[in-house]
Amino acid sequence: MYAVEFQASVENGIVHIPQQYQELQQNPKVKFIAIYENVNNTNLVHNKTQKQLDEFDRLVSQSNNKVMATMELATNIDDLVLDGIL
Repeated sequence: MYAVEFQASVENGIVHIPQQYQELQQNPKVKFIAIYENVNNTNLVHNKTQKQLDEFDRLVSQSNNKVMATMELATNIDDLVLDGIL
């Protein structure tokens, strides 16, 4: 098995093979691996994450549980040490 790497344009589902690799057309079976950037996918992930954060904020605002962690509470382990947990 041989491997080559090249960049090619795709138009209407057709991959345009560069001239120096035209011999690929003579092979009855060729395996392609496509690596591509999808800018729209990044935007979709960001939008989905933002929607989830907005929903979380909405649920927290409607909750009766208003306990919020502070940096001191999050980093103060003295009580845990005294209780033998750490």
